[in-house]
Amino acid sequence: MKIRHRLSLQFTLISGIILTIVFVLIYLLSAQYVQNSFYKLLQMRALVTAQVYLEKDELTKKKFLEIEKSYRERIPDESSNIYDAHNQPVFIEKTKYNWPVSMLETIRHREVYRFRFGDESGLGIYYPDNQGDFVVIVTARNTMGVQQLQFLMWILIIMFFIALLITFVMGQWYATRALEPIKSINRQVKNIRSNNLHMRVQQGRNKDEIDELATNFNSLLQHMEQAFDMQRSFVSNASHELRTPLTTLIGEIEVTLHKERNKEEYIQTLGTLLGESEKLKIITDGLLQLTRVDAVLTDANTELIRLDELLWEIQEFWRHKTPAGRLHVKLSNMPEDAAQLCIRGNRPLLMLALQNIVRNAFKFSYNRDVSCHLMYNKSGTTLSISDHGIGIAGTDLEKIFMPLYRADNAHTFDGYGIGLSMTQKILQLHKAAITVSSVLGQGTTFNIFFPHNGKF
Repeated sequence: MKIRHRLSLQFTLISGIILTIVFVLIYLLSAQYVQNSFYKLLQMRALVTAQVYLEKDELTKKKFLEIEKSYRERIPDESSNIYDAHNQPVFIEKTKYNWPVSMLETIRHREVYRFRFGDESGLGIYYPDNQGDFVVIVTARNTMGVQQLQFLMWILIIMFFIALLITFVMGQWYATRALEPIKSINRQVKNIRSNNLHMRVQQGRNKDEIDELATNFNSLLQHMEQAFDMQRSFVSNASHELRTPLTTLIGEIEVTLHKERNKEEYIQTLGTLLGESEKLKIITDGLLQLTRVDAVLTDANTELIRLDELLWEIQEFWRHKTPAGRLHVKLSNMPEDAAQLCIRGNRPLLMLALQNIVRNAFKFSYNRDVSCHLMYNKSGTTLSISDHGIGIAGTDLEKIFMPLYRADNAHTFDGYGIGLSMTQKILQLHKAAITVSSVLGQGTTFNIFFPHNGKF
């Protein structure tokens, strides 16, 4: 079922429930009003009956004639009874009902008493007079009131179904108009394929949920376009990195097989093949490590790590390297409680990520000094790693974290473009953010931000 039909039916259902409650209340209140009006009429008839039979000697002739005339205007199926203090019927000889003494006593006690008798309504009044104390009972069938209620009921039923029909039609019209932006988005989405991810969904001007949906979808398209570009770049870079050693392997084998060689030439060829095979192994091992870095960090495979101690370990490591690399560590704005420098993470992975950055800093600066600046603040801890190397061009800054991507000025250095990709994934696992700034020919700075209370 389409959304507009479902919305229309739900809107109709809600309206039907509301109308049912309202119409039932209208009917019940009308029935109560009709019943009260009829009892008031019965009470007036009971007073007129008492005046006709009991007040004849106390009223003027003109007044009595008026009351007598009113008495003759009887209600359909009306029946009257008058009882004296001894519970005996008086004045009216032809009575329809013979009421029990208990009811007569109830009427005397309450003075006005309403009751139902079969399909008729009845009312009794206590009427004290100079001739004695009497009870007057009048019963009648509210034929007109029943007809009015039946007419009202049919009117409400017809109005109910007409209102539901109008509500459903209007709901269809409103739902169609309300969902038109979504239909427009669907039409535009159908035209988007992998070869035209640059297209975007047209956003509305209402700043509503549909506009928010279009915005989020465009954002998704942008991420997908970037992912596809990264994938194409990865395939291109991977094929380039893998093609070079494979071409060398094939070329060496073909040249060697072209004619018979002496032992020294075979040994030389095998050495070349071994070197190129080791390059292939390094690349494939690096790609395999990239997939393994996607593991989930939990409390079981993490521990508390002090960032300053980690830097001292890295500094000590490079002090004993040959040639020795001078790593300068600087601490700023350190907290009084050293525990605030701790983060929860996987120590070997975090060490690998930082070592990759430091190793690149030494490599691309021709082993010049590298500085590490650790700074603490309320929001988190920032680690800056700077070198004075060849720098990175602005067009390459957004691509250096892509697997197997190498900037144009980095091809003269050993490497395969895997380290920074691995570093970014490791830092993302630790809920840390990494940014890079660089000036071509002057140096590069990597800034890593570790937020406080980062949870996995």
